[in-house]
Amino acid sequence: MNAWLVGSLALACILQVAHSSPDFGIQGTIEGVSNINQRAIIAKTHFLRVNDYIIPTQKSDISTLRDAVVIVQAISKDVNTLGPALMDALTTASEDDGGDIEATFALISMARINFETYISVGLREQILNLEALLGIHVRDQLVDDFFHISNRLTALASTLTLLQEAVAKAHAAANGGPVSSDIVRQFVGTALVSQLGRHLTLLAYRIPVLTYTITSTLENIEQADEYYYGLMQDSERVINEIEESGTDFNQKAGEYYTLVENTMNRLISDYEADLTFAVGTGNALNVADLTTAINGLKTVQDTNLAATLKLYKDLYLPAILELSKLLPLDANLSFLEGENPAAVLVGVLIANGPFSRFCFWKYSSMLHNILLTSNMASECYDREYNRLHTLQQALLQQIELISYNLEIVNPYTYVCRSLPASLTDRIDECAKEVATHLKVISEEFSKKLSAFIELPTIELNASKQRLSVCWAAKIQATFVKYQTLIPEIEKCATDGPEL
Repeated sequence: MNAWLVGSLALACILQVAHSSPDFGIQGTIEGVSNINQRAIIAKTHFLRVNDYIIPTQKSDISTLRDAVVIVQAISKDVNTLGPALMDALTTASEDDGGDIEATFALISMARINFETYISVGLREQILNLEALLGIHVRDQLVDDFFHISNRLTALASTLTLLQEAVAKAHAAANGGPVSSDIVRQFVGTALVSQLGRHLTLLAYRIPVLTYTITSTLENIEQADEYYYGLMQDSERVINEIEESGTDFNQKAGEYYTLVENTMNRLISDYEADLTFAVGTGNALNVADLTTAINGLKTVQDTNLAATLKLYKDLYLPAILELSKLLPLDANLSFLEGENPAAVLVGVLIANGPFSRFCFWKYSSMLHNILLTSNMASECYDREYNRLHTLQQALLQQIELISYNLEIVNPYTYVCRSLPASLTDRIDECAKEVATHLKVISEEFSKKLSAFIELPTIELNASKQRLSVCWAAKIQATFVKYQTLIPEIEKCATDGPEL
């Protein structure tokens, strides 16, 4: 209920009292009864403010928060209903000059008994449920608040009983006639009326304390909800960043393959003509050993290099894709499952204990920073870019070494055809010597091409192992820190700041 409405009700009650002759069933004003009404109006205003708090729609999925809000709001609504009902009964009775004393005071008694019954029955159940959710702190505060309210209601009841007896005696003394002011003053003393006003004042003083307990608890719940919802959103961001880091890794690390492929294809095309010419030269010399050696190298150039490149592509690209998806999108990162320090901290805050807010501010940012300010996946992937770039450079150097072997095939073959006329009888000997050398080169190709596949196989497997270890180490360190934080938070909630 907003302040305007409360003010309007208070004004309406004041005007109503001002234009009446309140006397609790006595025809003639009881001195000081208007002050009683004013104090009752003030108490009613405070009661109405107990429920003067609006809770926004819950954003997080913590059932404890939702259930606690339901209970706390139910308490505030019950007090908001029963408190004003008692005050209305009191002001209504003070305006009754019909002389029906029993009916006049029965209205007040019924309203008071309803309030007391709620405190002893309904409230007890609500507080027990609240304790099960939030612990003893809010429960203790509410019990203390209602303890003082109950005492004030008991004192109020005793004074009203005395007032009822005094009014009855005044009526009896009048012997059915008008109750004069002298008779009223004789039986309904100023002290009795002042005592009633004092009890109402003390009751009104206790209501703002109850209001504070309820509103501060709801505000803590609201803040806890916002905090946990923020963690949920940030956890989604982290999970998305993990996925994005994997996607980026797949794209960037995959691009390392492109230069290797282009360089190998350029190697094949660059020496195609030379090797074709070398084959023709070997055939012209008609030396079997040389022809065999050159044809073997031509097979390497025409077939083996392309086949090796395909093996590398079939190995590298799927492996990079697997590595990009290696880091799991684990929901546990988001504090959403099981016992975790975020849930414990939220419980501490909404418990509204003496150190709740201190502990919340001490640990809330710490929890956020442990997990959510850095992309651990990116940190793990960053270490692999340089290693895979180094792999690329190693493969390019292997291609360059292959080119050294291929570029000498044609000159070595052609040298035997360039012998001077005086040495033509040594052409066969030259060809066989060149064939021996080219045969060694051809045999070395098998090792080089095998290494061209073996090297990325080893490095990609090592990359997989490093990524797994990096990720496991970071997650394990985070979870270990979580577990150490839980007792720290609980100790803070119990003992407060360390001295």
